[in-house]
Amino acid sequence: MPRLVSEAPRAARSVWIALSAAVIASPIHAQVEGGSILSLLSTEGRTLTLGEEVSGALSIADVRGPDDSPMEAWALEGEAGERVTIDLRAAEFDAYLYLIGPGFRDTQFDDDGAGGCDARLEVTLLEDGTYTVVASSRTSGMGTYTLLATTDPEPAAPFTCGGVDPAMLEDLPTEGTLGPDATETGAFDGTEGTIRDERPGEAWLIQGRSGQRLRVRLLSEDFDAYLFVLGPGMPAVLTDDDSAGNLNSEITIDFPQDGVYRVIASALSGGARGTYTIEVRDPVNLEDLPTDGRQAIVGQTVTGSLSENEPAVIDGRPGQAWELEGTAGQVVSIELVSDDFDPYLYVVGPGMDLPVEDDDSAGDMDSLVEFEFPESGTYRVIVSAFSSGSGGEFEIRVTVD
Repeated sequence: MPRLVSEAPRAARSVWIALSAAVIASPIHAQVEGGSILSLLSTEGRTLTLGEEVSGALSIADVRGPDDSPMEAWALEGEAGERVTIDLRAAEFDAYLYLIGPGFRDTQFDDDGAGGCDARLEVTLLEDGTYTVVASSRTSGMGTYTLLATTDPEPAAPFTCGGVDPAMLEDLPTEGTLGPDATETGAFDGTEGTIRDERPGEAWLIQGRSGQRLRVRLLSEDFDAYLFVLGPGMPAVLTDDDSAGNLNSEITIDFPQDGVYRVIASALSGGARGTYTIEVRDPVNLEDLPTDGRQAIVGQTVTGSLSENEPAVIDGRPGQAWELEGTAGQVVSIELVSDDFDPYLYVVGPGMDLPVEDDDSAGDMDSLVEFEFPESGTYRVIVSAFSSGSGGEFEIRVTVD
């Protein structure tokens, strides 16, 4: 039986008392004997007209559904064949929207279709008549909302529920400009701009060229760093939390076109304070990692030690390079084994467009690459760890298949 709210008006509570014999499942769009329980809601005179935005508020006085979510019903007159978009927008709760009416056997419903945490239904009305639009929320949220039914909708917001509105990132004041080999410092002291959940944010500009790649890192010992990048030609905002290791952030930008891009220094939590550093560098090239005389040999096992202070490679992982001489057409198995850390293995070299990589193919979190040398020459076996900040003793075993 649906949950009743003692403060709700007697008439509203009686609606749900009438359903006491029904078996009602969550979510609310479950059907009762072929018809939605939403049909029992009263619109209480609330009318929704195409093209006119209306306002309402979900409160403790509203009828509650089985998941304790408040609901308000609105009447919408429609004609068969009309293509209608209905948006429910709210700043104070995660919107949830329902529609029932003539011709619809099942309840139409949506959570985040309008972008962000707002709901959108796009439907073609099947018959002439009165439809019921129900404004509701996820997890019993309450607050004010707007409701709009239209045949000419605006584009949905370009971010997901829980994400940051790009417009907020665009509005942040600019702290400075980043060059292709820049190191800049900044600080959050409470006077900077903020984004969602009162997270601090400062914007830095960087001039990008079409086809250019740059690696941006945000480092701090005072807070958990969070990095955003947005700009011309990007279909979505780039984000990162911990890819640089130790709660630091890193994003490699592939600039889609010439233009000015925004790098946003932020934090994972609201109210964060402290200093930070932004670094801009060329991306790490695994083939450029120094081997310092280290050699892996076909048919032998070698041992080594990986330090967390090794150069950071992909996703902020430490990387240590070993030379391996290969002969074109030779097939080998390269195994990376450790009891101290979760190994991650890369192999690069002549005739290869992309690295060969592996995490756990050897079992017990060890790495294994079965590999045919495309050319004769010197290859690099890159010893790494699945997690940044990891390290310890390891073995490289190279066997001929």
